[in-house]
Amino acid sequence: MKTRKKKLILIQLTIFFVASLLLYNTYKDEPVVEEQVVEIQTQSDPDTNSFTDIEYSGFDLNGNRYVLKARNAEFKTQSPELINMLGVVATFYLKDGSVLTVVSDEGLYNNLSLDMEFRNNVKSTYLTHSLFSDKLNYSNTNGTLIASGNVKGESIDKGEFFADKLEYTLASKILDFSMFGDNQVNLKLKR
Repeated sequence: MKTRKKKLILIQLTIFFVASLLLYNTYKDEPVVEEQVVEIQTQSDPDTNSFTDIEYSGFDLNGNRYVLKARNAEFKTQSPELINMLGVVATFYLKDGSVLTVVSDEGLYNNLSLDMEFRNNVKSTYLTHSLFSDKLNYSNTNGTLIASGNVKGESIDKGEFFADKLEYTLASKILDFSMFGDNQVNLKLKR
């Protein structure tokens, strides 16, 4: 019996050494992969709070419901009522059942006065009308919309216009066009 155990141990040791030799030969030429640690430093201001995918909703002083959405938003802790936004979409549900939509690259929202400012690539749509401008201010306290900078309006049924500034009073529904300098407002009306 003793010889049999010796033979078994010898066979097991031989198998172990052959397996070890095979493993060594298989992996000895593998390139060594060096791990690199990349340190990402974020520059954050402790006085600034940032958010993504935000939504504000409420009613303006004229009783119209609005929903204001932004892809990114931030505010300073010393003035938390002023919200700076990127990727802005505002939808106003007016009391007469119509909808006004404003889209812009940037915006500013005052969550106390409910005033809104839209900047860069501003596009407004209302019924069959479109308005393009560099800047659009919605003053809740004054009940006005003021578009300025490369103002262009298009209407499917009424034509188009070009102006430097446009002011719309919500209560009286009066639209006022103006140009800076000696230029005149350019209107192309359809008949």
